Amino acid sequence: MTERARADHGSIVGGLHIQMSKLLLIALVAATAATGALIITIAVGIPHPPPPPPGPNGMPPPPPNLSGLAAVSIVTGLFVLSWLAVLVVFSRDQILERLREVRHEPAPVHELDDMFAEFRSQLAADRDRERQLLEERITELTTEYGEQRETDGYLNGLRVATTEEPTSKVSSIRRVPRPGV
Repeated sequence: MTERARADHGSIVGGLHIQMSKLLLIALVAATAATGALIITIAVGIPHPPPPPPGPNGMPPPPPNLSGLAAVSIVTGLFVLSWLAVLVVFSRDQILERLREVRHEPAPVHELDDMFAEFRSQLAADRDRERQLLEERITELTTEYGEQRETDGYLNGLRVATTEEPTSKVSSIRRVPRPGV
């Protein structure tokens, strides 16, 4: 038997783990008591007396006393209900045990706090990495845009300088010194 089975107060029967919960134990005790009560009621409650003698003046005998049969019916109902309760509680315990196995018991609170702290640090690291990538991309795009504007300006200036008739007035940024000054 495993340590977990001992800790759960369960037992293993033919590969089937029986979870012995308090409710199952109470239901088993009630079912056992109901079985004993049914046996005693059948043995004592249904007497088989000899048939009564004929009544006076040849009348039929009085009807037999059926009060014992009412007690048998009630005890039989308790017997059936108690064993049905055992079956339902046993099934419930088995389903809950399977769900615990699938779900893996929830971690204690301190482990959850540690997991949340680790998750927060991972999120912060991811956020810093994404911010750094975004800064690099913005720098790259700004540099590329500046170079493109510079190239466009240079090409536009060459185009204007090579045409015979300028389409627009081009003024130099630097002043050309006057001759003789």
